[in-house]
Amino acid sequence: MSGTRTLVHLLSVAMLFLWGGVLLYFYISGRLINYLPPDGIFRPMVLVSGIGLAVLGLFNLLTMGAEDAGCEGHDHSHDDHDHDHKDCGHDHAHKHGESCGHDHSHDHSHDHKHGACGHDHAHEHVHEHGTCDHAHKDCGHDHSHDHAKKESCCGHDHGHTHAHSHEGHAHGILDESSWPGRIAVLLILAAPLSWAAISTPDRYSSNAIVNKGLYDPNYTDTSRADQFSLQKKTKNAGQPVAATTVAIVTPEKPADLPPAMVSPQTLGPAGEAAKPATTPPPGVAAASAAAAETKTPPKNIPPPAQASKSYGTFTLEDLKKQVPQSKEGNFILEVPELYYTGGDVEVQKVLTGQMVETVAQILPEKVNNTDGHRLRIFRMLVQCCAADARPYSVPLDFGKKAPEFKDMTWVKVVGKMSYKKEGTQTVPIIEATKVEETTAPDNAMIY
Repeated sequence: MSGTRTLVHLLSVAMLFLWGGVLLYFYISGRLINYLPPDGIFRPMVLVSGIGLAVLGLFNLLTMGAEDAGCEGHDHSHDDHDHDHKDCGHDHAHKHGESCGHDHSHDHSHDHKHGACGHDHAHEHVHEHGTCDHAHKDCGHDHSHDHAKKESCCGHDHGHTHAHSHEGHAHGILDESSWPGRIAVLLILAAPLSWAAISTPDRYSSNAIVNKGLYDPNYTDTSRADQFSLQKKTKNAGQPVAATTVAIVTPEKPADLPPAMVSPQTLGPAGEAAKPATTPPPGVAAASAAAAETKTPPKNIPPPAQASKSYGTFTLEDLKKQVPQSKEGNFILEVPELYYTGGDVEVQKVLTGQMVETVAQILPEKVNNTDGHRLRIFRMLVQCCAADARPYSVPLDFGKKAPEFKDMTWVKVVGKMSYKKEGTQTVPIIEATKVEETTAPDNAMIY
């Protein structure tokens, strides 16, 4: 093996060790938990792939000195052949040049099988240079061997001396390329992987979080509700029972009831219980009649609020059975669990006013925050891998100017749950009583 081929071989081995080493490093160091879920085959496959690449690199290194079987530097010279000439009728004279001045008499025992004769021509040759004729007895034709001819009447080549060496043959892109090409290939294979392994943080930046929809939540989304709904263990979990429209609350409501829980049919002008109205107010009746008659929606009437759904009965006892509590009695919930309560009116009734506790990352609030009283906390939820992660978030309301935190800081939040109609959604809001910096959990992503 030439010096160039040896160096190319070593570079190929180094690439295998590099790729296998990076995979094993991510698995052993624990960084992999920020990219792939713990269940399934994803994490084990990283380990298997890393070991496989390392073993392949070691094998190629140990066998580097071995020549290619039947290939490397072989001289395929055919000097002695037993020729089976089938009635080709051509001259096989062995011409050793003109008279060389000495006698080359030697005996050859050639077993020539000639198809036309049908018998064995074991005969004796006397080679005398200058005359060099072969006398074949009892055959009637000339069997002179002319090995100087490369083609005979039989249509094949009898020049059998050829050296077949693979030295310098290309077996891959590194062999085929010039050195500038080889360097470019090595950089493409090694540089991005090495840079990513060394310098890439195992988390999203704040800009990436915003671009993934931090400030555009859909609290009625049910795509992962079966996993995070607080009713997941109840009998009717996941089955909507009835749609309940969240009412717009008037200032006369009692202070201890949240907006989502108050209905104009349950309260009188002074907050006392009142009988359900049997007829709509005159203004609403007139507008409805006009709409029915013209079949066009009345002007200046706000769109109906997006409905929160009831997924079956849910009680405080159900909450206590399903959710752990701190020693202070706070319900310890993940942000996605709080997020999904925005679409479940039964859970809202129970959770409103309850003290909750959660750990999350924090960013400024940029919607519905004209007075600067809010911040937003979120957690990243992963479906398959980190590439498809999306933020699940809820606002924190401090009731006064919000404190300042560095973007993406991990915080422990304690506060009272409330719900407020904003736009077309019922928004779960934590009325914060305590927010302090904390360490990141073992799993920064929620799977």
